[in-house]
Amino acid sequence: MQVNLRHKGSITILDIEGKVLGADSLALKDIINQQIQITKGEAEREEKLNLILNMERVQMMDSSGLGVLVASHTTIRRDGGNIVLLNLGGNVRSLIVMAKLMTIFDCYDTEAEAIAGIIRT
Repeated sequence: MQVNLRHKGSITILDIEGKVLGADSLALKDIINQQIQITKGEAEREEKLNLILNMERVQMMDSSGLGVLVASHTTIRRDGGNIVLLNLGGNVRSLIVMAKLMTIFDCYDTEAEAIAGIIRT
């Protein structure tokens, strides 16, 4: 798995590529947690983490990857931030639907929609 981090204004975008399985899930969790900590370090500016997970190139995800998404969602939302999913492929979308989590995650098909969705909340 590879993760490319980029920013659009105050929004952090993680472009994830490959398979999010087992140990790779823990690596993704570490990357997200680093972003949470960086944002908390900027508390004097009252910044909240606005995170887009671009899943367009994720070929496969297992329950450990799904667990990372749920835990990250809980932590970020509790801290007043936002996390949205972008470009869900077939395997990942199926996993989220089967786990009945589509009502928890805001999912978008384009980056522009995802950015607009974060700005609205």
